[in-house]
Parts: sequence; structure tokens; C-alpha cells
Amino acid sequence: MNQKSFFMVYAEGQQAPKFIHEEMNFAEAEAKRLAEHLGVKTFVLASIKSFECVKFKTEDCRPTDDLPF
Repeated sequence: MNQKSFFMVYAEGQQAPKFIHEEMNFAEAEAKRLAEHLGVKTFVLASIKSFECVKFKTEDCRPTDDLPF
């Protein structure tokens, strides 16, 4: 599965980033805005890899022929 990457902005000393930017130029604009507004260093973070754990796999195990009852 090839999922499109995304970007987030982190402001030093602030809460963890929550908003996902689909394009880097929007993340950069937000980083500049926050740096000016908060007076702190900001970072544009980029996704590079994802992991997924599938705990349950569902299979239909019913017989395909007609049951006698």
C-alpha cells in the first residue's frame, strides 16, 4: 500500500502537533505563522513510514452447499 505522505508542524515547547497538512507549502506557511505568533522555533515534520497491526482476520467459513436441515 503506497499512502501519500503528509506534514505536521511542531512549535518548540508546545503541545504535540494535531493538524495534518497534505502539502508541504501549507505546512511551511503554518510554521512561519506560528513562529511569528508564538515567538518560538517551529519545525515541519514529514511522514516517512507507517506501520499497521491487524489483530483479527475475518473469514467466512460457512459451507457453500445446501445444508440438509
